[in-house]
Formats: sequence, C-alpha cells, structure tokens
Amino acid sequence: MLTLAFDAGGDDGTDYMTVAGFASSATDWDSFTARWKARLAKDRIEFFRTVHANSCRGPFKHWRELSDREQNEKRKHLFRDLMDIINCHVYQKFSCTIVNKDYASTNNEARQEFAESAYSLAARTCEKHARYWQMHDPYWRSCRNMKVAAIFERGDGGQDEGKLRERLREDYGHIPPNFRLKRDTEREDGQIESGFVPLQAADWLAWEINRAIRNFYTGKIHSESDMRQPMQQFLSRPSP
Repeated sequence: MLTLAFDAGGDDGTDYMTVAGFASSATDWDSFTARWKARLAKDRIEFFRTVHANSCRGPFKHWRELSDREQNEKRKHLFRDLMDIINCHVYQKFSCTIVNKDYASTNNEARQEFAESAYSLAARTCEKHARYWQMHDPYWRSCRNMKVAAIFERGDGGQDEGKLRERLREDYGHIPPNFRLKRDTEREDGQIESGFVPLQAADWLAWEINRAIRNFYTGKIHSESDMRQPMQQFLSRPSP
C-alpha cells in the first residue's frame, strides 16, 4: 500500500497555513517508524514535534539542563540523523501554503465552492498533487491495483476534518482521508491508541516550509542559502 502522511504548520490564527507531507509504502513506513523511534530513544525523547525541539519544551524539556552550545549540538546531531531516516524511506514530498489574509478576503461564494477553510484547501491541494504524482510517475502508474491511503494529523483541522472528508468525497478519484495522532496516546478508557509516527516527519516539513515562507515575505531571507539547514535539505531531497 502507498501511504501519504500529512501534517499542518500554522493555523487560522497565523499569517500562513501550510499542509505538507510525504509518500512511502506501508513497508517502508514500518521501517521508518522503528528507526525513528530508536533514534529518539537515544536522546530520551518520547516523540518529535518541531516546535518543541527548537524551544526545548515538551519531550525535549530535559535539554534545558544543558548549555546553549550543548543544546545546539544535540539538536544538530538529532536533526541530521532524523533527516537521514526520512531520506532513506520516503519517495516524494508535497506541500501547499495558504496566505490566511488573502484567503479571508475572498468572498463567501468562492470559499463555498473551493473550500470552507484554509486547512481544507491546503489539504485537498496536497492530496491532488499526490494523485498527480502517482498517475505520472512511471513506477507507481504501473501499479494500477495498489491501494493508496492518505493520513492526516487528527486535530489539525478541528471541525474542518468533516469538511475535508466531504470535499474529498466530492472530488473525482480522491484518496479517502484518515485522521490519526502522531504519537501513542492513552485514551480515557486506559487503552493506548497507537500513533502514526510518519506524521512527525510531516510535522517537521510543514513547520520548516511555513517558517521559510513567513521569513521570505517579511524580508528575513532572500535566497535558499539564507534558510535554515533543515529547510535547505528538504528542498533538495527527496528529489522531485
């Protein structure tokens, strides 16, 4: 099975909303998950979320005991290893960024026709790019009977998850969306709901793209060389 993992960077309250993610097979995602979790465990990190990694919060809070130099070294080595894991397992990347103020300025009729929220529009666009890639890539085009799944981070769209399901149902040839958490979570009944770990990589991609676009439009970066190192690597791999 070919499986797409999508997460969001930003929300309706930020200047930009980005949905981004990767495509890989179920088998390669299983291998990815084992290696990703093992690498995080080396640094005693339960799960990866980019905003936490950059601010030493959440599962990264024990890094606060380190000096700034040590934190930066830890972060650099972790990012390098996680990037290698991504590049060894994913086949393609996709993204779509919406400028929220421009989206909000469109008339209600247009929003009703295309998407009721910036999240839904960005998610549908990513799914469309993924279908286009699958249909035109020589290998995946030959796999006519292969099943395809699209997994989105649960909670990113809030009430928009229902709208996204409805919109994708209306789109010809759409890939039905599933919504899962990015990490193992204990439910109210005490049972553990397994997270879909590839969403943690999608979170990283969406965060880096959203930040790069914001910095570009505010004049903080002017070329690729001004971008953060992870973003430069995401631009070059996996190759289009």
